[in-house]
Amino acid sequence: FSMGRSGKRSERPADLISVLPEDLLLQILEHLGSARAAAGTSLLSRRWRGLWTRLPSLTLSLHDLPFGSIQTALHRAARPGVYIYHLNIRVAGQAGMIGSGSFSSLLLNAASLSPVELRLALPRNLQVSCMDVTLPSFHRATSMDLRARALHLTVFAKPHAVSNGCYVPFRSLERLSLSGCHIDLATFIPFCPRLRVLQVNTTGLIDMGNIAIHSASLEELVVEHGNRWTRRAHVSVDSPVLKQLTASFHACGNIGVSILAPMLDKVWWRCSYAKPIYGLGLWGLSEVGFNTDAGRGACVQLPSVHVLSLHISPVQDSVSFPNADLSFAAEIDKHMVTNFSGLDLHLSTKGHMFGTFVLHLLGMHRIHTALRNLKIVLLRSEVKDACPVNCLCDEPKNWRTETITLADLENMEIEGIGGEDHEFDFLKVIFGCAPVLKRVTVKLSDGVTPSVDWCTKVNNIFMAYPSVECNADLVSRAKAVR
Repeated sequence: FSMGRSGKRSERPADLISVLPEDLLLQILEHLGSARAAAGTSLLSRRWRGLWTRLPSLTLSLHDLPFGSIQTALHRAARPGVYIYHLNIRVAGQAGMIGSGSFSSLLLNAASLSPVELRLALPRNLQVSCMDVTLPSFHRATSMDLRARALHLTVFAKPHAVSNGCYVPFRSLERLSLSGCHIDLATFIPFCPRLRVLQVNTTGLIDMGNIAIHSASLEELVVEHGNRWTRRAHVSVDSPVLKQLTASFHACGNIGVSILAPMLDKVWWRCSYAKPIYGLGLWGLSEVGFNTDAGRGACVQLPSVHVLSLHISPVQDSVSFPNADLSFAAEIDKHMVTNFSGLDLHLSTKGHMFGTFVLHLLGMHRIHTALRNLKIVLLRSEVKDACPVNCLCDEPKNWRTETITLADLENMEIEGIGGEDHEFDFLKVIFGCAPVLKRVTVKLSDGVTPSVDWCTKVNNIFMAYPSVECNADLVSRAKAVR
């Protein structure tokens, strides 16, 4: 309680916080997280008035402000005694275009505060004119996140100063995220000697076809490219300490891939083709994936397991693939960004036999020498398809007696079996080619009811290999292809 002028006790509680030392009050203000909240404490009492202006660290959040108002706000933010700035700028949604000079001026004002963190987002309907915008030096920034639409950025550099190690405009940068920003990564990354995490989204940038990332410090890389490249593109990554890689691409034509990352441990990689441009016989390649098996990778006792994923579908009979065998193998090989031991094969059969093609695929050197786990998912049409007479899918016909070496194959799962004779023939060939096979699982396709004859054939095959753990799942979850 406190005493009023009348001598009566007031029930208003004493302000025990305001009597704390100033350095403790500043710590309280710093934990509020924004300049606006800190400035609002001036209304509490005379003790708090103007105290926020002496904060050594200031988080400035400028959300949904018109572009013209942000410049003024950045000027006002410059205060003596503040040596750590966190800038979070999000321009309000507005249609139109701003000049590159105006945007460059905004970046210079932001850089003048020497922020340790910068987040800047432009609305999708606001464009910067086509002239390149110079990205100034943010030498104290440890984290930067730039989001725009088709923003062309260049870095001012003096070649002589860079070669002598005198000019490193992003020498403290550890995390960088770029979305909708066109920048020459091959030139920019050397300015970031401490960069550990890089996220790049080039969706909408039709002229960003070549991605070159060479870094001695990079540990995690995320690249998302949602465009359909219409010309040859190249992805080049050279990072000796890179541990995590996430990448997705859409390709209309040839794509070059060069990944040098000996310490790579976690991978999620997808390359989708607009149409099959590589194939064998009537089978075309529609998607290549590479990923780390999270189920086993999460167990500390076991090393990470990498899985190669291929999506294959029949193409038109008129399609001809020149040098098909070599081209098909080379295209798959370029996406093997690190060693693998598992293969997930997704086949849209459309009524065709798959044995000769799958055996040819498994016979490729990089595959049969590494394969330990094989999963085949047969994706069937809702409408029953039938092969034409003398269809190429059964050529050459001697595949049923073919012998390939699958010396390390231990586990195999086939999902979507329909109970046809050629499927039993394929199963027999695999059993005969895999001397250390330990486990086999066969799953029926949806809508297929196993007959007595089907069960007898499966049982006979399984009984011939008593050392293999065999399972027949009569309820499959294979999806039909429309």
